[in-house]
Amino acid sequence: MKLLALSVLSVSTITTLLAGGGPTTGGGGGGGGTTPPGTAEVRTLSERVPAGGTVQVKHLFTQPVPITSGGTGFLLDGFTVDGVSLFSPLGDTAGAAVIQNQMLCIYAVSPASDFGTNLDYPFLTVTMDIPASTPAGSIFSLGLLGNSIFQTPTGSLTLTDPKPGTLTIAGSLSVNGVFPGGGTWPAGTVISVRGKGFQPGTRLSAKMKVANIVYVSPGEMRFTLQESAVLDTQPIQVVNPDGSQVTFYSYLRGVPVQPPSRVLLQKTEPIFPTLTHALATVGPLPSMGVGDYVALAVQNPNTGPVVVTLQLQSTGKTASVLLPSGGRILDDVSALLGGATIGSGDVITVTATAGVEMFGLYANDSGSKVTPFVPAF
Repeated sequence: MKLLALSVLSVSTITTLLAGGGPTTGGGGGGGGTTPPGTAEVRTLSERVPAGGTVQVKHLFTQPVPITSGGTGFLLDGFTVDGVSLFSPLGDTAGAAVIQNQMLCIYAVSPASDFGTNLDYPFLTVTMDIPASTPAGSIFSLGLLGNSIFQTPTGSLTLTDPKPGTLTIAGSLSVNGVFPGGGTWPAGTVISVRGKGFQPGTRLSAKMKVANIVYVSPGEMRFTLQESAVLDTQPIQVVNPDGSQVTFYSYLRGVPVQPPSRVLLQKTEPIFPTLTHALATVGPLPSMGVGDYVALAVQNPNTGPVVVTLQLQSTGKTASVLLPSGGRILDDVSALLGGATIGSGDVITVTATAGVEMFGLYANDSGSKVTPFVPAF
């Protein structure tokens, strides 16, 4: 996996593809010492999963840094992205990952600047499927091989990864996801862990109080919550009898209720905050250039369906969408409002019958540019 040099919040301004990534014959090295001013050190965990399985790449900070916004990216080396998650203690961080030409460009915004302030959980995970044709024994670098630029309340911040991790194609086990992976769920909820290589003797553990851990098939295990639990960012560890083991941090990757109407949004993976709201205001919208538009992403982490309604305040035009539990929508606000004309100064009110996860994006298809923002709550 190769990391790109990237200017903040613009795919189109990527001009340098740094060397590295792809299959290698050894792990990453180098680095250490005192972290220079204006930089933050990242630790990337090493992983071992079989060909045809799924890897969750996990990045952690070695010291807390309050991040307001920024961007980073990867060259995907033929892997397929399953999902991306960003963690912040207050749950306010939102983002978007654009997949284009074997590139994954990730953008983040954190209004409270709490993104990057925790050390006990990964601040970024990227979950990807590995082609079954990948030779056993292949080793891929998982380190940050270039400069990832973020903003803090006091200035710019460059991430460094002096001792990157590696992905080794080996072992018998991988985890593809936890379902449901986010939201608050009551005692008695049955949770499904899906992946590859589970066996009747596979052991599963979690920080939550769980019971009835059962092997279902080589692709699934299940357990039952003994008490109410928040599933977001829960570490689930799975161990096979041969010693192969994987830890997977859960996240909610909602199922789209309809495809986006815009080409760029069809290539965009929304990264939702875990904070929920039943009322939000988007706007007043700034003046936008040719091809610019504003989009809205909404995800339902509740145990039941939610109705989300948009209203354009200038005309009173409204439109509603039903999101089932675990459902999500991402689209141009104009399309969500049935083709209404949206312009500078417009304000859109968003209401929901229960708290949902939501954020907005400024985008331009021709420039392949997205900038996430958080509405007023």
